[in-house]
This record gives sequence, structure tokens and C-alpha cells, in this order.
Amino acid sequence: MNTVKWVRTWFIIVLGIFGTIGIFNFIIDPYGFNKVVVVDGINKIKEDNTRFPFKFKIPLIQKGGWDNLMIGTSKIGVMDTKPVNELLGGRTFNLSLPASTVVSQYDAFMYAVKYNHIKNVIYGIDFLSFNKNLKLSDNYLQFKDTLKAYKSIYNYDIYFNFDTLKTSIKTIRNNSSPKPKMYPYFSTNGVRHYANFIQLSQSPNFNMRKRIHKLLQEFFRDWVYVDYEFSTKEMYLFSKIVAYCHTHNINLYVYIPPMYVDHFYAIKEAGLKDAFETFKRKLVEITDYVDFTGVNPISEDPNNFWDSTHLRIETTPMIMTSVIRDKNRKIDKHFGVFVTKKNIEEHLKNQAQQYQKIDLQEIFNEDLKDVISF
Repeated sequence: MNTVKWVRTWFIIVLGIFGTIGIFNFIIDPYGFNKVVVVDGINKIKEDNTRFPFKFKIPLIQKGGWDNLMIGTSKIGVMDTKPVNELLGGRTFNLSLPASTVVSQYDAFMYAVKYNHIKNVIYGIDFLSFNKNLKLSDNYLQFKDTLKAYKSIYNYDIYFNFDTLKTSIKTIRNNSSPKPKMYPYFSTNGVRHYANFIQLSQSPNFNMRKRIHKLLQEFFRDWVYVDYEFSTKEMYLFSKIVAYCHTHNINLYVYIPPMYVDHFYAIKEAGLKDAFETFKRKLVEITDYVDFTGVNPISEDPNNFWDSTHLRIETTPMIMTSVIRDKNRKIDKHFGVFVTKKNIEEHLKNQAQQYQKIDLQEIFNEDLKDVISF
């Protein structure tokens, strides 16, 4: 009897501890998943929730009520949904998945159209997503089966654990400090906000050149473009998305996002020009698209970017107006080329003449350890 009594007592104690932790984490809500209780100086400024793209975005998608879908990598993730709402009407969700392959984008797309009557899709198609050697993210692998089965993704486990408890305490300390630190975050329409970079840009030590070079190091020396091999499998999956849109009368707008000119030059310096052109040729066999890469007034101005590939949110109207090609709005003819099967070779020839030589090895050797990446 005493043993049973002690087991029961300890069970109640443990349950009480975890219950208290869960309630505390739910109230503080360090990652901004519920925002039920928001108190200035306590938990108004949240921690980085962009580490949980599926856990944060999929439940919002499942609720339904979205008319337009923006999808792709983090390059479209920085684009605001409001200009799209104005151009197309209805409500727009930004289902960007950072550093994702088309495999995960395809599953997320199918999940979205399952729970929503999508009328328009804006696809920011990314060269990096077609790297055969780019590994599937742990975020995707965790929810792969759930997505394919169209089941719900829950976030209760976020609250009932000690790691979140530490983050909740960190959140309170940060909010109560004289100069709280800002973090990137997803808003409830899926847009990624670089609150941290906005804060950093206000510092006299902010150096855009170093930020650009930092991302060039990560993309071309350490990560995405290392051992790049173009994947026809990814392009096939993209063609299935295009076919689905055509079959279900969904308007599809495809574009290749802008990149800062040094990033464009680095593609050739890294020996990826042929793969980059193959990507564009294969893409136009499936659909027309707007290509914002190359040298143009937007890509030459570092003030339009936060690094070598991520635009500032203020550029959204000019991008989306060109992508959607609204006849009632002025389109900058020098920014964004509408690519078809008829003009693809001429377009690639023009871009080939735009490349300039940069010393990529010199950039690789720069000491940029203290520079915060994306």
C-alpha cells in the first residue's frame, strides 16, 4: 500500500511540475505561437520562431481561408503579402520554407490546396532548391509523413519541455532589459521579418559589404552550392505543381528572385554558370517566368538587400507588380525579364555579357566570424 501511495504521490508531483511548466511557457509564449497574453516589458518581444517553419505555418494553413499562396525558399519569405492582396484580392499566405528543396515545397503545396480554395500561386523558384546534393531539412523530415497524410501538426510539445522553459526565462530577461535584442520572426501571414537586421542596421558598426560577403562564404564555400549537381527530379516535381494549377484553374506566377550582383557574379566564378543556365532552360520548358537575376538597377543597389540574396520587405510592391504583370500599374522594363521559349536563348546570351570577375577566394579568406548570417 505504501509503495502504491508513493508512486501515486510522485506521479501527481511530476504531473504538477510539467503542468506548471506548460502553463508558464504558454503564457510567456517565447516563440509567438499563440500570443494570448502579450505584456510590454515581459514577453512582447519574442525569440526566433523561424526555426520552426512547418510547426508554425502548417497549422495556420490548415485553418483555411487563404485565397493566394506564396511559396518557395526564404527569398520569397521576405516578401510582404499586402501588395499581393491588393493586386489579386483575397487573403495571401506566405508558405516560404528556408533552404528547402522542391520535395518539401511540393508536399507543403499539396497540403495547402487540400485545406484551402487557392486561386493564385506566386512561386519564387530558387536555383538552390534544385541541388541534388542538398539534404532535406530535419524540419521537413520530422513532419514528412504527417504532411503526406494531410494530418494535423500540433505545437503542444513546445510548451511542455525544459528547453522552452529556459527560453521563456530568457524572453523575460530580454524584454526587461534597457535595450532588448530583436530576433527574426514569422508573422501569422507567414512573412519572415528581419527585426534583428533592422536593429543591427541602426548601429554605426553595421557593414553591408561584410554581410554580403558573409553569405557568399556560406553559399559558395561552406554549404548550398558546394558539390552542386542539378536535379531533374526536383524539376519533375515542380512540373507536377504546374500541372495541378492548370488542371484546377489556379493562376500561377513564377519568378526567379533577385540577387545582389556579387552573388550573380559568384555563380560564374564558382563554376556554376552552366548549371544555372540549365536550370533556366529546363524551367521555361515547363512554364514562362520572370527572371530578376543579372545586373539591373535593383540588384546593383545593396540598400535593397539584407545580404546577397534576401531583399528588404519594402521592395515587395515592385517585385510583385512585375511578377503579376498588372496592366494598370507601371512596370520597370529594366527590372525583370519575362522569359519564354522564344526568348530564352537571347536572354541567356544577354546575361552572359553581364558577368564581371570578382575574387571569390579573397572573399572566402575574409574573417567574418562575428558577422551574423541570415
